[in-house]
Amino acid sequence: MNKYFFYFCITIILSSCSPGIVGLMKLEDVQALKGDTLYVFLSDRESDINLHKKYNQNRRANRLQKETDSFNLKLEKAFKENYRFSDLQFAMDSEQKDVSFYATIDITENYGERGNQYLVQLNIRNKNGEIVENTFKESSTDTNYNLNYLVKQLNRKLDRKYTQAKKMQGR
Repeated sequence: MNKYFFYFCITIILSSCSPGIVGLMKLEDVQALKGDTLYVFLSDRESDINLHKKYNQNRRANRLQKETDSFNLKLEKAFKENYRFSDLQFAMDSEQKDVSFYATIDITENYGERGNQYLVQLNIRNKNGEIVENTFKESSTDTNYNLNYLVKQLNRKLDRKYTQAKKMQGR
């Protein structure tokens, strides 16, 4: 009886450690990304800026343009300095193409107990919009540090998943 219980426990442990079908599909995407290109679409917020200009709110339009340009520079710099997993391309939102993999950033404002907290989540999505891998960090206002951190973490997670996939395939 103890022998069967032991085998049962080992089976449960092994089955809980191996990824399910969704996990395997993500491993497939990670392997595909390794030989492909990740696109980072930079925001141009063109429609928002034009709307402010249409109603003669030029100062708001200019401020929004400066904030957008500043964020895009930080994002581009973070990826250029910290992302090594695959090829990388940058394009503007308005120039979106049909691509296999792209990065998205979700920022939830006023997150947490303090009003100045943000939750910043960096996602890599496949062409179907499904998240392949992501990382997130609670933030205050230091976006530059957080973007660098997020991209470094994302790169590490992709490397680990790629290694895991190769081991599982016996390579």
